[in-house]
Amino acid sequence: MMAWTTYDARKYFLLGMRIFFGVWLLYVGLTKWIQFSPTGFVGMITSQFEKTWSPHALNVVLAWLIMFAEPILSLLILSGIKPRLVWTLVTLLMFMLTMGQTISMQQTVNYNWQFTVLTLVCAALSEPKRE
Repeated sequence: MMAWTTYDARKYFLLGMRIFFGVWLLYVGLTKWIQFSPTGFVGMITSQFEKTWSPHALNVVLAWLIMFAEPILSLLILSGIKPRLVWTLVTLLMFMLTMGQTISMQQTVNYNWQFTVLTLVCAALSEPKRE
């Protein structure tokens, strides 16, 4: 019998989120590298923020951070190594993306709030076991 079929609700939820969110974030991260190219993605991000108060240099740094953070964090989620720390870092990434959409006044910002809350729940549920 497969061990995951006997997991309690918390452990089962976290396993599912590790697999589903990890694969999704990996796809999103690799798409930026393959479909857009790094400089193409950075150019797209900086052009979206030209009319905002956000400084160009900051936008460039954050675009590069996204390029690396998404695939790296996805692999860390999938690995299951230090889950609380990894989910916390993913939550911070989701919050950064949410703030970016807020600053650029995108109507789809509510979707990123849902991801932010979801990843925060995963971080909270990934509390280390107390001995």
